[in-house]
Amino acid sequence: MKNFSFILLILLFSAIPLSAVPLRWDIAKGERIEMVKTAGVKYYINSSLKRIYEERNIIDLTCTDKSDRVNMLKEVFKLTGKFVVDFLIEPKGNFIVRKNDYMPNLRHIPSFPEKDVNPGDNWVANGELVIDNFSRAFSLTFPVEYRFLQLTEENGRQIAVISYHYNIDVKLSGNYPSDFPVAIAGKNDGLVFWDIKSQKPKNIQDNYRIIFLFASGGGVFATAEFAMDIKTENSLYKNYTDEEKQKEKENLQKELPEGVDSDVDKRGIVVRMGDLLFDFDSYALKKDTEEKLRQIADIIKKKYPDREIIVEGHTDNIGEKDYNYSLSEKRAKTVAEYLKGKLGHDKFSYKGYGSQNPLADNSTEEGRKKNRRVEIIIKLN
Repeated sequence: MKNFSFILLILLFSAIPLSAVPLRWDIAKGERIEMVKTAGVKYYINSSLKRIYEERNIIDLTCTDKSDRVNMLKEVFKLTGKFVVDFLIEPKGNFIVRKNDYMPNLRHIPSFPEKDVNPGDNWVANGELVIDNFSRAFSLTFPVEYRFLQLTEENGRQIAVISYHYNIDVKLSGNYPSDFPVAIAGKNDGLVFWDIKSQKPKNIQDNYRIIFLFASGGGVFATAEFAMDIKTENSLYKNYTDEEKQKEKENLQKELPEGVDSDVDKRGIVVRMGDLLFDFDSYALKKDTEEKLRQIADIIKKKYPDREIIVEGHTDNIGEKDYNYSLSEKRAKTVAEYLKGKLGHDKFSYKGYGSQNPLADNSTEEGRKKNRRVEIIIKLN
């Protein structure tokens, strides 16, 4: 069993009679938990607010015989990073991660006691945060205080509402790289909604703050601070087999508009559109091709209403590399924003690849035409 956690959602619950319940992680082989973590971030330098922005991570936890797969996407949101990591989670919440793997960076939260717990019970377990923002990664370990607030019921399911809190107060002295802070302070107040029957996280919300103190020389210090309200929404899926994905692709192809192809690869179902969407050297959608995108949006909304969508832009190799990359990214963003407006959810990300992932030979006009494309990936695992 396995996965990772960090969560959201405040719902209205009705309290149910007090009773001791077991709390543990239990994920069946082949199940996937998709955790969509959205953070509202305020960034300060020397206590002066410099930037307000939103950041997103999408974490896929797939239970195999002994490991999980974690994919992280960030900031419709631009895809800026992807990590694949195998790790274990013990039933009580302890993560077992290889030494040189930095993701997941927050570990062992939530963790549970060995015995069944009652509302009002408290316990303490260690948490760990891996910081990979400097010349080398390092980890901080700290006690996390938990309290079982109440047992509630939602749609016939028992939900344990658990608060947790931790502080970070670390001074770094000795032989550290020059870019390291001299001290780190922080705190987090979190709320976990835990599904008792399935023994899986339902939602979590966190109010998180961390401050880095840097020596500027001459006894002068500077601070960098991040204040985040983090909301995580979880969905449980069963992964598709290769045969099931192929069948989905064949059924989807029957409904797609003329000139739009579908494919299957490790990312999921790929809806592939050529550069007919755009005029030459432009990332504005043609009016006469918006209808095809609308039809695609309708199909996705009907068949895959809650699946994550990734839009990728690609070009041929004619022209400057940087220009092609920029154009492919702008085209991907245009399509992602259009689809997002039609589908009514924001589990979208986009990325431009320029000419680095050709489908065909760029030495021929026919090959270059195939390479100028936008791909809409419907994630199935």
